[in-house]
Amino acid sequence: MGFFKRLFHQRRGIFWPADFFIPVLLILLLAGCGSGDYPEITVIHTNDLHGHILPARVEGWSDRTGGYATFVSWLSGVREKNRAREIPTLLLDAGDIYMGTVEGNLTRGGAVIGLMNRAGYDAMGVGNHEFDYGYFNLYQLAREADFPFLSANILLPGADESPDFIHPYLIKEYDGLKVGIIGVSTPETSVITAAGNVGKIVFHDPADSIRPYGRLLRGEGVDLLVVLSHLGLDGDRALAAAVPDIDLIVGGHSHDLLSQPEKAGPRPTLIVQAGSYGRFAGRLDLKVDTGRKRIAGHHYSIFINRQYSYPADLETNRLLNEIKNEVGDGFDQTVGIALQDITSADEEESPLGDLITDAMRKRVGAAAAFQNPYGIRGNLLQGPITRRDVYTVLPFDNSIVTLELAGGQIRELLEQSLTFKKGLLQISGLRVEYSLEAPEGNRVRSVEIDGDPLEDSTYYRVATNVFLAGGGDYFSAFAQGRSRRDSGVLLRDAVADYISLNTPLHPGFEPAGRWIRK
Repeated sequence: MGFFKRLFHQRRGIFWPADFFIPVLLILLLAGCGSGDYPEITVIHTNDLHGHILPARVEGWSDRTGGYATFVSWLSGVREKNRAREIPTLLLDAGDIYMGTVEGNLTRGGAVIGLMNRAGYDAMGVGNHEFDYGYFNLYQLAREADFPFLSANILLPGADESPDFIHPYLIKEYDGLKVGIIGVSTPETSVITAAGNVGKIVFHDPADSIRPYGRLLRGEGVDLLVVLSHLGLDGDRALAAAVPDIDLIVGGHSHDLLSQPEKAGPRPTLIVQAGSYGRFAGRLDLKVDTGRKRIAGHHYSIFINRQYSYPADLETNRLLNEIKNEVGDGFDQTVGIALQDITSADEEESPLGDLITDAMRKRVGAAAAFQNPYGIRGNLLQGPITRRDVYTVLPFDNSIVTLELAGGQIRELLEQSLTFKKGLLQISGLRVEYSLEAPEGNRVRSVEIDGDPLEDSTYYRVATNVFLAGGGDYFSAFAQGRSRRDSGVLLRDAVADYISLNTPLHPGFEPAGRWIRK
């Protein structure tokens, strides 16, 4: 007698005959084998490109980034292998595609959209920097794109609907798999971009905006619910906790490079983000349980976009050469030499912050100068410094503004900066002693301006960029200044001229000691 014929089960005196047990066992075995046979999909994701489409030097790397042509070459290889296995590839970007380089800015994002069309993106989330050249420019970019711009929480004023060129969600259907993608943008956009760029657009709460669309898409039979987010990693964590129906959040805005997906919320939701500046792309291979409507398994890897790691895609290279010819070679002019890396920092005084504020203050002859740290977008690396390098560090079209502030207003700005909500203001002409052990609002112990003690009732002529002068990044005291004058000098031009006059640059590895912790 065979093994299965001998099988029986005895419990509480009841015998189960083999003729009954064998079919049941076979059904269970077959069901168990089938439970691992889930539909598969590969999600390729990018974020915060900021116009970095050409190979570029990177601090700590022995070679340059590969730029967009190398990325497209790698992407084509992934798609080809997936097609052979009949696995769909979903390509997503989480926003901030163009503000940051000569090529991105001078074409107002159009060059990047053309490259994204070539790459075959399925959808893009709307980042705050998509508004940097205004609402109409965003509208034009959306019209040029072969893929939808997604954001569920960008709404028209007084109406519960999105602008007609921004879609709240997208449904992608593959053989045996239905994917819903909802976009969401940071509500801070109206504060962290220049005044007037967003028009009268209203940014609603992300979680409140996503919930009804999540219910709608689940009702449409979506197997995998994805949120394309430009909220930053902390915002994504909060979103996963507030909206537990989300399977995957593809994130951007905070420029975090996650080597593995983070799990957050009760589901748990997977969160991914792939750094910034085109240096990386994320690849998430998923198995989806279409019965239970959730992720059954995943594998994650990061593509490191190094020059020559893949042969450059020829058509993409052709497009890049057209873009370079359109921009011209004027930005490749060398303006100085750095004898060491000149680095920036968000939450402490930095050598590059000192250099920029010194250049600003001396250009207009002010007693003090201020620069927001998030307006400094990188470092100046050791070696020749070109106008392109300065442009990449200071990509915003910010002119230098002078205004008069009372000493008490300056003290208010310094106290606000020590909350670190928007990083630590970079300063020139000031010496600030402070204590982080003191309560907020009482952390500044003493201030000197131009070598003398700061007097609260005395007015001082200070310099800043036009974004801060309008109260940007919540620093509203700047907007209250009197005797305002726009110099018409772009900050990056003033910095390039300062570098030229003071080259070679050797600022030392430590900042000058303008913020002094006690």
